Amino acid sequence: MKKAAGPIGLICMALFLASPLLSVETKTLWSKTSFGSSDYFQEPSDIEIDDAKSLIYVVDAGSNRVLVFDFQGEFLRAIGRKGQGPGEFARATGACLVPGGGLAVADFGGNRIDIFDAAGKFARSANVTETRVADLLFFEGRFYTVPSFGQSGYNVVMCSEEKSQPLVIVLDEQGKKVSEIAVDDFPETHPFVRAIKHRVSLALAPRGKLFLPYCPMNLVQVFEKSGQKVRDLSRPLPFKPMTPGLVSQKSTEEGIVQMRAELDFVSLAAKFGPDGKLYILTVTESLSEIRKKNPKLEDPIPMRFDVVDPETYQALKTIACDPGIKAFGVMDGGRLVYVYEDAEGELTLKCVRY
Repeated sequence: MKKAAGPIGLICMALFLASPLLSVETKTLWSKTSFGSSDYFQEPSDIEIDDAKSLIYVVDAGSNRVLVFDFQGEFLRAIGRKGQGPGEFARATGACLVPGGGLAVADFGGNRIDIFDAAGKFARSANVTETRVADLLFFEGRFYTVPSFGQSGYNVVMCSEEKSQPLVIVLDEQGKKVSEIAVDDFPETHPFVRAIKHRVSLALAPRGKLFLPYCPMNLVQVFEKSGQKVRDLSRPLPFKPMTPGLVSQKSTEEGIVQMRAELDFVSLAAKFGPDGKLYILTVTESLSEIRKKNPKLEDPIPMRFDVVDPETYQALKTIACDPGIKAFGVMDGGRLVYVYEDAEGELTLKCVRY
């Protein structure tokens, strides 16, 4: 389904630029900087919520573990460890729930997807050879995957022979590629810039549509699971994101090509909540403005959550949050949980009510 796009009659643009959104404040319910026996978060990259079992799964890429907490923030156990064996990770980056109460974990460094049963025991691996998987979701016997997401440097996959490239790679349960979702809405000849432009987060709506917020642009595209695009939408932002562009490119004596691009971060992650609404972690200032106040980008980046109705495609409100969020999940009862970096550089798991 390469370059899949629906007929013109099915594609429409929704722009919400007239007025700012309603902003909602939050109340802290609990927070954790350390857990277990003086253990700490190292590089959290994803959070998955299991409402049926009231569990919070925090994928910690830095320690190659999935850390399991209950809804009150109590640490229960860790799944996996660094290694190459069954149930071990070379670099765990993303996770999703699978039927039967299990968990699938993207082992980006090991080029595989590891599946654990409802008790957290290793069940099997799906080796992935045709792409890299940094984040994933499971739907109707298929893994929908992306090779890069958020602020991650996990991978920027460059297809040098084309002007477009896939947004999403679809795999079967054994890890074999069965299809892809791609668009040619903004062709780009330079493979590095093209790869940056095509970075998206994955979110699956209750009725099965895929919502793909772009990392460097104020754009969310909506697809049927078949790959047919049905909608484009943007949100009211306090700044206009720059168009990603190449700044420099050079080759080292070792034959390594180094490239640097100029861009803004916009959408760093997206999740659907139990209320059926789409929550998008959104950066609220351009990098150029942030650099004026913080030239070395040492302070956490300011952020908020944008809430979108997947049926009307309307942006409903924003939710205030801490800067420097690395990963988040949406719980029931109007609660959000996220790991953020505070002003002292401490990584904290925090639950708030909005």
